[in-house]
Amino acid sequence: MNAIKAWRFYLLFVILGLAFVYVQTRTEVAVPTGKPFNLFPLRVANWVMTGESHFSGQVLEVLRPSDYLSRNYQNSRGEQLGFYLGFHDGGPDSGPIHSPKQCLPGSGWNRLHDEVRSVLINGHKVPYVSAVYQKDQQKQLFLYWFQEGDEVLTNEYALKFVMIKNSILRNRRDSAFIRLSLMIHQDEAKALATGEEFMRDFVPIINTFLPI
Repeated sequence: MNAIKAWRFYLLFVILGLAFVYVQTRTEVAVPTGKPFNLFPLRVANWVMTGESHFSGQVLEVLRPSDYLSRNYQNSRGEQLGFYLGFHDGGPDSGPIHSPKQCLPGSGWNRLHDEVRSVLINGHKVPYVSAVYQKDQQKQLFLYWFQEGDEVLTNEYALKFVMIKNSILRNRRDSAFIRLSLMIHQDEAKALATGEEFMRDFVPIINTFLPI
């Protein structure tokens, strides 16, 4: 029985190794966005953009997105949030997505708790990660998810698996990362409701900017 288990383990190891070598050595095509991100709307429903920032050359060398947006939006009730949309086209100049689980602690944010949730948008459940981080006396709520074509993912390992699958079956490994950030002044539930409202208003639009 132990010999059979060892045989299965080595077979799985060889398959994963071959898949990794295949993905790393083949030439991938750069997949274009659905639309240029500079056409992303400044106003949606009762939201309006209040600011936009751009990464320094040093940061871009690390993240290597093919296109990205880093904006602030505010709704008619005065609630604000940060919105990041990063797209990596899968071509030779495109970098991998950096998980918030590694990036945020590197910026001094300590994770307090996180969970996978979902929000109903046009009759479909859209999963996302809700995570609360703290830095000194500040608390911030992050809502984020990954997209691979029409697949929405909340797990870094699932992201890697789908990238390998798409690379083998579709000759593409483009991916997108979407993150909302909201300061928690008092009520975490209120911040979460604001983030979900933003998702309901913006996810259908985000999808038109990403390739299927």
